[in-house]
Amino acid sequence: MKRILVLPFLGVVLLVGVFVLMLTANLYTFHRLIDESPIAELSFAATGAQQYQATIAYGDFCKPEHYRLDGDQWRLDALFLKWHPWANLLGLDSMYRIERLGGRYRDTAEENTKPRHAHELHPQQGTDLASMIARYTGRLSPVDTLYGSSVYDDMDEAFVYRVYRGQSGLLVRKARRVAPVDDGDVITIDINKTCSHKPGLLRRAASLTERLVHTGGH
Repeated sequence: MKRILVLPFLGVVLLVGVFVLMLTANLYTFHRLIDESPIAELSFAATGAQQYQATIAYGDFCKPEHYRLDGDQWRLDALFLKWHPWANLLGLDSMYRIERLGGRYRDTAEENTKPRHAHELHPQQGTDLASMIARYTGRLSPVDTLYGSSVYDDMDEAFVYRVYRGQSGLLVRKARRVAPVDDGDVITIDINKTCSHKPGLLRRAASLTERLVHTGGH
């Protein structure tokens, strides 16, 4: 009799564990908002008339990605997830997820007639649990609001653009590119130590679960 009772109990525990890992994997596509900090850095190289190769680094800033953009300006979109105050007391901080990078034209006539490219930046999710939670608006919902924020600026080869997230959304600051300094035989290498950090146990478990969900366990 005890064995009969133990088996269903273990099944429930297993299902709960899988659900928690799926939720963790999904929410790890978001990043916590604690204070203002840079979330992306962009630079551009012209490849033709109103055509550019965009280089963007985000997340841990270790793996720059390259995309084709058309137009005069770039635009970056992000999704923000804000919790109710009582959820903050439980340790849930406001979060964001970079969603999309695209090009835009200053002239609206060109915007409506010329080619445009937009690129999805966040990983595909089988089930977007954050959006599912946000659609529940009852008293017990921990989500205050789920909203989008965008920022745009010129695609100028002379500048590097750094995007920051603020409490109200995105903002951008730009700085002129620094030319390489020739010190003769001395070569200076800027090492980003965050690239060498191994992901934590929770993130590794979340990544494994996400791969299993996407591949059907194969």
